[in-house]
Amino acid sequence: MTSRSSSRSSNNTPSRTSYSGSNAGYVGTSAIKMPSPPTARPPSTYHEYKGDVRVQSIFVDAIESHRRRGQKHRILYPGTDRFELERMDVWNYDAICNPCLILQPKKTAEVSSIVKGYTTGVKNTLKQIKRTGEKLGIPRLCVCGGRNSMNAMMEGSIVLDLSRMKGVDVDAEAKTVTVQGGATVHDLDDELGKFGLMAVSGIFQNLGVVGSILGGGFGYTSRKNGLACDNVLSAEVIIADGRLKRCSPTKNEDLYWSLCGGGGGIGVITQVTLRCYPLCNAALLTYDLSSPSARMRRRIVAKWAEWLNGAPEEVYSHIVLRTDWKLVSFLGTSVDTGVVPQSNDHLEQFNDVMKKKGSLVRDLSILSGSSSSLVDLPTSWDRVPGLALLKKDKFGARLRFKSKFRMVRYYDELQPLSDALFAPGNVYIACKYATVMSAQIADIVSRATMSDSPNKESRIVVSSAGGAINRIPKSEVAFDARDINFVIYIEGRWSDGVNDEKVEHDKKKVVRWVHAAASQLQFCEGIKSTAHPESTRDYVSKSGKSRPPSGWYNFEAENGTRLAAIKKRRDPRNVFSLASRVSWEKTRSQHIGRANSSSPTTRKSSPTVSSPSVAKYQGVAKAKAERVEAMRSVRNFVDDDSDDEDDGTLETTDDRFEVAKSNSKDSDSSLDRSNGYDSEEDDDARNCRNERRRLREHHGESSRSFGQDTFASVLEEESDEELSDWDEEGARLDGRDDQDDMASTERSLTPSPTTGVGEI
Repeated sequence: MTSRSSSRSSNNTPSRTSYSGSNAGYVGTSAIKMPSPPTARPPSTYHEYKGDVRVQSIFVDAIESHRRRGQKHRILYPGTDRFELERMDVWNYDAICNPCLILQPKKTAEVSSIVKGYTTGVKNTLKQIKRTGEKLGIPRLCVCGGRNSMNAMMEGSIVLDLSRMKGVDVDAEAKTVTVQGGATVHDLDDELGKFGLMAVSGIFQNLGVVGSILGGGFGYTSRKNGLACDNVLSAEVIIADGRLKRCSPTKNEDLYWSLCGGGGGIGVITQVTLRCYPLCNAALLTYDLSSPSARMRRRIVAKWAEWLNGAPEEVYSHIVLRTDWKLVSFLGTSVDTGVVPQSNDHLEQFNDVMKKKGSLVRDLSILSGSSSSLVDLPTSWDRVPGLALLKKDKFGARLRFKSKFRMVRYYDELQPLSDALFAPGNVYIACKYATVMSAQIADIVSRATMSDSPNKESRIVVSSAGGAINRIPKSEVAFDARDINFVIYIEGRWSDGVNDEKVEHDKKKVVRWVHAAASQLQFCEGIKSTAHPESTRDYVSKSGKSRPPSGWYNFEAENGTRLAAIKKRRDPRNVFSLASRVSWEKTRSQHIGRANSSSPTTRKSSPTVSSPSVAKYQGVAKAKAERVEAMRSVRNFVDDDSDDEDDGTLETTDDRFEVAKSNSKDSDSSLDRSNGYDSEEDDDARNCRNERRRLREHHGESSRSFGQDTFASVLEEESDEELSDWDEEGARLDGRDDQDDMASTERSLTPSPTTGVGEI
């Protein structure tokens, strides 16, 4: 990470520096040299902050103005030790960046206050721009949980970090589990394993549970139990105006429908309840296949897909096409409880017998199919449906290495296998769905990992889908890729080094390789993009004259238009702008209609459009009219009292997680004490804030402003009347929230019963 880290100054004091990097966290493009903001004490790692300290102070003041009594969410400033630790703690090292602020709530009510404070900060910044005419950049809002997405943290953004909200509450009798917005798959698996249960979430334990649901959520049991988004029972969402909404299939149906595979961008999911299934043990088979040529690799991919189409739904499998030209790694697992014993006694018996046989005898007996040597095992390779066919079938490969069959516990042996497969590092990824494994697709992935590979670290992982995923109707949830049978994961990697120019060169090679592979796949029949933010890795025509191929779109027309309508209703000002792309292929009649509307005949009959300046003016006026209409619709929606029935539960919604917190010491508090400051008071952050105010008063109006040439597209032309309407609307909501908070405070005096509480 040498290319990302900043060096500490020799005198250990802040100095005037400049920063050149991505502007992804700002709604604009320009950047001017400015001094780094002061800190209460010199940080252990010097930090270069990109942004105006006055804009930072505007947002801090706005967020603090919405802090209610008893709320202790953290505000981390650039330059503090904790800020440095948090911004570096990401899975993808290439995503390490310099945010404007990191906000860490611990309760749902604190998330609500932060969202309200952010929108107030945007409003106050716009007022400052209108009053002084200065060009100030408006930081965009990032929401992160597992910190794996490319949108988790971005340069110059304000990060709403849910990493302190990791509570897991298991109801073993009802077979349900409720997790908070910052919980990861590891947190979920570790708690469910104590009860002999599992929930579909993801095969990578470092993923955030909520992020997995927003993208669909593939797991080892998805062919049998569906996706993670198919097993959501209810959720709690903080929408753009800061209100809490509980959603389920029968309540706030639009929110529930959109968060199940819709890619996000509607609100902040603070809690989600999932359906669980009993599962303790699974059968696992792994080995490597020789693939010395691209032709052999294509044959392996085709034969593997053919075998998978006839395998039972309890079987999951993936193959890893490495770029070292030598091996293809295979993994197959079965969760068939009819042939895989679920008790710990059988698991211990299997391990004891295999240890006594020895590694050589074990492998020979399994490969030869000698039943006499396997009668004393609870299960074996030849007894598992689907996997038994692979005793002689090597998918066309000549040699097979490192064959190993074993019984494993699901939550702490099978799930952690992904830690080695998806290790942290410099990563650039893309993902595609496929309905069939055609010869063209097999050829593209084979050539990409052979002659066209950028290095020996990158790879393509092709995993199984289908089964229960295909049986669920497309309209039931937002995820509508119900005909997929394969998931193609393109992962480009490169290593850090001392020479920054070489590192940047290696990165460009990897980026080109990922883009090329994804762009070739999108022209294949049966390919579809995903709802992940990384679905934008494929190239399309920027001129707009040609239609993108079918594989570029990630939703169908019905679900795509519905998602866009929900976004417009729930977040009309685009507060949650960093979400996945939502695109769908328009019908032929829609394209013909749009072409006719811009035909030469139409332009002749409408002379008002002939002038470019008039056309530009009409376009701006139309966009402004649409924004005003959106504000009117959202005001009508806000005034609907029946939709506000959840607002009074902000202070009591996290009660189920408080029991576990009171019974155990918070690990964050011990970290705070070891670093010499208290998390509850956070003197360091308060000193930073006071120092920023002093600096702002010292510079006054003569301080150079910098940031961006434009601000948010949804807000860039708001009139004074619209801003005043926003003020009145916010005051009305704040007044209503005050009444709700008073009522909820009285209710919180009576403790609610909680059972089966657990937190990681």
